[in-house]
Amino acid sequence: MAEPTTAPARRPSWTTALDGPRLRQLRRQHGLSQERLAYQAGLSLTTVTRLERQIRPACRGRTLARLAAALGEDPSSLTRAGRT
Repeated sequence: MAEPTTAPARRPSWTTALDGPRLRQLRRQHGLSQERLAYQAGLSLTTVTRLERQIRPACRGRTLARLAAALGEDPSSLTRAGRT
C-alpha cells in the first residue's frame, strides 16, 4: 500500500514588515537618539539606522519586540497593520 503524499511543510516566517518612518517618529516623540534606542533595545546602531531609513524593512519578530519595549509601545504600533 502506498503512503499518502503530503505537501512539504512550510517554514514559519519569523520576519515582519516594520514601518520605518513610524519607528523614527516614535523614537523622536520619546526623545531618543538612534544610539540610545539601539542601546535600550539591545540592537546595533546600524540595525536601527537601516530600519528607520527603509519604508517597509523586514525584521525579526524578536527585533520588533525589543524596539517596542524600548519605546514603551505595543509592537503593532511599529507596523503598517497597526497604524490607523
